[in-house]
Amino acid sequence: MQSLWLPQAVCNKINQASRTMLWAKAGSSRYWSLVGWNTITRPKELGGLGIRESQQVNISLIGKLIWDLLHSLQKPWVKILQAKYLHGESVLHAKKSNGASQVWNNIVKALPFLRQGFYPKLGAGNSSLWYEDWLGAWNFDSLFTCLPMELANRIQQVPIPSSPAGADMFSWAGDSSGFYIIASGFRFLLSPDLVDPIWKRVWKLHVPEKIKFLLWKGLHSSIPTNHFHSLCHLDSVGSCPRCSCPQETILHAIRDCPHSREVWLQVGNTPSQIFSLMDCFTWFKGVITNSAAKKLAIVIWWIWRLRNNMVFHGNN
Repeated sequence: MQSLWLPQAVCNKINQASRTMLWAKAGSSRYWSLVGWNTITRPKELGGLGIRESQQVNISLIGKLIWDLLHSLQKPWVKILQAKYLHGESVLHAKKSNGASQVWNNIVKALPFLRQGFYPKLGAGNSSLWYEDWLGAWNFDSLFTCLPMELANRIQQVPIPSSPAGADMFSWAGDSSGFYIIASGFRFLLSPDLVDPIWKRVWKLHVPEKIKFLLWKGLHSSIPTNHFHSLCHLDSVGSCPRCSCPQETILHAIRDCPHSREVWLQVGNTPSQIFSLMDCFTWFKGVITNSAAKKLAIVIWWIWRLRNNMVFHGNN
């Protein structure tokens, strides 16, 4: 995957295998995705599960080749590609060439996805301002400077002082170190929104992973209640199977159903805001940020398990 551009059909099969592993029961290839694939493939701190989308992984791996073409100039394969295709130009301006090698064409395909992540970092100042991509989208063809020959000769005679900053180079915006790392290339492709700290807190709770996963589904309003089934057109009846409430929403199943409320009352020392009216995300966020989050998370897990035992197995 580091040098080959995977066909979309291959990427789809890899993604399909990942979805089957996540949602399908053992021995079955059929499943129901409770949360969208675009959400699942986000990092955990952005509300996803950190499962990587195969084409984005493919692009981030090829990005390492772009980085080497900018920095690892002594590698034999870099010398060959530069001599054959670049002719002294930056790889950031590379174009597809008829009859070019597959590796080169794959680099050109990945370049538009990553180009904006590479930015110039001035060091000794040995690079050409006019012929390197130092100032982004300026149209240098529209600029023309005419200096008197005497002044030009004087400028050329001025020695360039050495710089402690080292040589001019390109840095990578996707990582604080400035170096291209494959994982940072993947994060860059996601173009993340503002990070909500609640996602990190979910996965840091000291409870089993299955409980964290239930809370994660709750934050995404994707716990499969009867009302959720009806919204997805999987069931015509969205009522609560335990108390016959017209709509078994997630908060009804976890909190408001008389059977669930009885559990909350038996637990004791339950925060008063547990029974406050609010949307699903805000309610689960309040649970996770509560000082008694571990206890509340375990109660939610057992309420949901008891509900399923009653609905599917008739156990009261």
